[in-house]
Amino acid sequence: MLQNNELSLYSITRTKDIVIVEWGTFVKEMTDMHHNHHTHHTSLSDYSWYELYPPSIYILAVILAVVYFRWVIRGRNSQNIATGWQKAAMVAALVLMIIIKGTPVQILGHNYLFSVHMVQMAVLYLMIAPLIIFSVPEEQWKNWLSVKSFLTRVFHFLTKPLIALLVFNTVFSLYHIPLVFDAAVSNPYIHYGYHALLLLTAFTMWWPILCPVKELDSLSDIKKIGYVFANGVLMTPACALIMFADFQLYETYRNVPQLFASMPPKEDQHVGGVTMKIFQEVIYAFVLGLIFYRWVKKERVRDKEDLEMIKRQNNRLNPELK
Repeated sequence: MLQNNELSLYSITRTKDIVIVEWGTFVKEMTDMHHNHHTHHTSLSDYSWYELYPPSIYILAVILAVVYFRWVIRGRNSQNIATGWQKAAMVAALVLMIIIKGTPVQILGHNYLFSVHMVQMAVLYLMIAPLIIFSVPEEQWKNWLSVKSFLTRVFHFLTKPLIALLVFNTVFSLYHIPLVFDAAVSNPYIHYGYHALLLLTAFTMWWPILCPVKELDSLSDIKKIGYVFANGVLMTPACALIMFADFQLYETYRNVPQLFASMPPKEDQHVGGVTMKIFQEVIYAFVLGLIFYRWVKKERVRDKEDLEMIKRQNNRLNPELK
């Protein structure tokens, strides 16, 4: 009996020791992650393969792909309800995510080049967000949004055009205030949290333009054109601040090793502001073109229908002219 108690006590003590060791290992890994989050090497070759190609991004991409192709594009009878273009949009979004977050592009943008960081932001919020909205079939959006819950009420509120416009551009502009930017980049938890917030507000910003549910599409094509123009205007101050600043705004990139001698930090900052503005203008111009094309197409169909109606009325009034 005594031996059994001694064995039990030994097992409990041993288990406690293992838990303490595992907890210490976990804390060390988290500390190392925080330390390595902003470590600067003099060459990309100094980074490990794990750092250059983080497996977590590829795992996330696989999970999102499985969820999308296994459940999102399946209707109530497990039939495929997505078009080929919608599937291509999701694949494109996942590939872009891997490129900007799962390759050395992430190291370059986070530790060395502000301009690369701005490219990442442009791709994430101006390309990936609208692609994901477009990739989900209308029937699935209806199923999700027909459920009356706190989340759907919040979604409907945040996707009101004026609210969506102001919230995204406010969050985007605040991010580029030097104090906020440096704080976010220096702390991985703030960094990921703020980028998650930016991504969510990017979804709400794009929704009034791309709304796939006809019953919820509250803006006419003309109003959507005005919405896109307003969005471009509201993003301009943050880009202008970066483009025309005559000093280094962000401490994060002030004393980093120069991987490219032709790109000093101040010039890199200017290039970053110009890059974001160019991405924005090109993408918005493309969206405006699509909206205008759809508007013209609708007007032609309406004119054709009006002409047919006039012909039918004339035929009824003057049957001899048939």
